[in-house]
Amino acid sequence: MEKHKKVTEIEVTAQLLQEYKNTVDRSSIVSKTDAQGIITYINQKFCDISGYTKDDLIGKSHNIIRHSDMEQSVFKELWYTIKTLKEPWFGKVKNRKKDGTAYWVDTVINPILNDQKEVVEYIAIRTDITDMISPKKTLLDKIEHAKAPFLTIAKIADWDVLKEFYGEKVIEEIEEKFKNKIMSFLPDDCIFDKVYALNNGEFAFFKDFECYDGTIAAKLENRLKEFQDAIKKELIDFGIGKFNISVIISFALEKEYLFESVELGLQKAINDKKAILFSNGIAKRSKTKAKNNLKTINMIKTAVETNNIVSYFQPIIDNKTQEIIKYESLVRLINEDGSIISPYFFIDMSKRCAYYSQITNIVIDNTFNALKYTNKQISLNLSSLDIENVEIRNKLINLISIPENYGRLMFELLEDEVIHDFKQIKDFIDFAKVIGGVTIAIDDFGAGYSNFERILDFKPDIVKIDGSLIKNIATDKFSLDVVETIVAFAKKQNIKITSEFVESKEIFDILKNLDIDFSQGYYFGKPQKQIS
Repeated sequence: MEKHKKVTEIEVTAQLLQEYKNTVDRSSIVSKTDAQGIITYINQKFCDISGYTKDDLIGKSHNIIRHSDMEQSVFKELWYTIKTLKEPWFGKVKNRKKDGTAYWVDTVINPILNDQKEVVEYIAIRTDITDMISPKKTLLDKIEHAKAPFLTIAKIADWDVLKEFYGEKVIEEIEEKFKNKIMSFLPDDCIFDKVYALNNGEFAFFKDFECYDGTIAAKLENRLKEFQDAIKKELIDFGIGKFNISVIISFALEKEYLFESVELGLQKAINDKKAILFSNGIAKRSKTKAKNNLKTINMIKTAVETNNIVSYFQPIIDNKTQEIIKYESLVRLINEDGSIISPYFFIDMSKRCAYYSQITNIVIDNTFNALKYTNKQISLNLSSLDIENVEIRNKLINLISIPENYGRLMFELLEDEVIHDFKQIKDFIDFAKVIGGVTIAIDDFGAGYSNFERILDFKPDIVKIDGSLIKNIATDKFSLDVVETIVAFAKKQNIKITSEFVESKEIFDILKNLDIDFSQGYYFGKPQKQIS
């Protein structure tokens, strides 16, 4: 009776152990090795996550799945713990699948000892934590190993506004609830089986098509629009209330720079107020632009260091007498090959690096030096950046305060600048008029929307009509009508008018008939280094 009872207890214990094993097998990634670390057992979940078969793995060491990113020190510490100390080891390990992609597991490795306290085998139990480690890293790894990858990122519209209004805690809850629901909005024939939450209100979907065909982009765009529409129609309960959510989508199908293209495309879609954007090639174009920008920066640096930032002077003509009454000082860059570079190709870039103020200082020196060689007035272009720079502002004040320079300068205020301190600029203009007899002109008049407002505040002596209007005035009635309007306004305000881009006698005759005061352009003279 006692023997039967013990047998029954053993059978029950064995059954419980089998149930425990089955439970672990179903929920975890399990492997066993012998004392030398050779694999003797793996469960199906191990095969599913690694992509290897049992035949691939049994009889091999775990080196077969070791990822090159894992440092050797981790495995030295692991083996010291389980083999020398004979204690369980706990840690996070990055492994490599058969297809080359990576996955992360939370691991415990337990040494099994015999009666003599010798290790006879090791049992490892792992949990897949890939998505917890970094969805973005997982996504990038999949893209790297894909043959024909497709990626789309959907961002909740007005995310920054929502974040500011609701705060960090609530916004995290919104993001998590939307992540759990977003798959339900995909069309029934959706090709995605997983969403990657990238934070900041962004969610990604990925697919490897193995190969591309010419119609796939259009088909995907239609499916993504259906996805957008489905989200718009749904009133989603986020706990704090029900909201209609919209998403902005960027997608691309390319092997090179895929993630970067989609991210840049998403920002472009937001900036351009587009709901969806096909972003193929954006990153490559951006990198090419960055490379060209770097070349431009190096060109500027070399020119500044070798005194190859120079000034050219273009004559401005009195339309009644057709005589030169002043010159405009124009900056040029002499490249290493001797070519003369227009500011169109380097000024904007110089503002983004450390050389803009140096260029302005050189142009100021060149301009005031040129006054020695002519009895005409010289016009100097100034941006709001120039005037707001205290060193440049003080330098200009000192130079125009010299008696022999009185009335010799005209400052052309560039229209396309963003003014940060309007009062400072207005005070400078007023002061320059009084102490230096400086004439004030508004440049590129008619090209933007803020000119009339500036005229009322700056009270300029001259407006220079933008060349884009002048060059077409003989063939485009709209340009002619705009110029006529500007002339009528300027005459009422007793403001003189200069026309830029006067390229032909035909254009000049029209401007003269409109009673415009001055002309500047290739018809009368190109910019030259010499001045008279």
